[in-house]
Amino acid sequence: MYQAFVDSIPNTPPIQPHESDLVDASQKYDDQAVWKRIPNTIASPVAYYQKIDSDSSAWGKAVATIDAAHTHVFSYLWNQHSYERTHRNVEREGPDALRKLVFVPDSHSTLLVFIVSFGLVLSKRVFSTWFVWRQEPDGSFAVAFAPMSDYKRLNSYTTSINNALESDAAAADAIRGTVKGFWRIVPLSPEGERAARPTG
Repeated sequence: MYQAFVDSIPNTPPIQPHESDLVDASQKYDDQAVWKRIPNTIASPVAYYQKIDSDSSAWGKAVATIDAAHTHVFSYLWNQHSYERTHRNVEREGPDALRKLVFVPDSHSTLLVFIVSFGLVLSKRVFSTWFVWRQEPDGSFAVAFAPMSDYKRLNSYTTSINNALESDAAAADAIRGTVKGFWRIVPLSPEGERAARPTG
């Protein structure tokens, strides 16, 4: 499935202006001057960073080198409906947990609503998120994500997501959460056999 998606990329319709705007805005979160390495992660194969904006706002970033084609890494991140990703969600959240994914036709967008359990101390959170991907001139890929409320196009796809959210009993008791950021997948060799994946 991942390879079939990679093969389809050249035939994808052009990215729309509102989608490209989200990618541009998301990548501005990566202000290198203010990131600080998180203590006790020096020996980790993943480099972790953080920046604190205020008492109620913090950002995290992770940078890793992955021994796989950057197109495959991108396809894995984008195709959240794969059997592998779906099975992992069922193992973590249970078979009845809310998780609905909608690909918007003729676009670079997908909409996802899902519920997450954080353990006994924290209440469940439900997230409605808009994802956009873009291939950059250097061949790398960016995947930006933001609250679905930023997706201003009301249509049958947003209605489908909202209906799933409103009809789920567990979601009704969960706290509404939001996430925003991006993944950047950059090839580290001309053949794209190794990929770096900074995340913001």
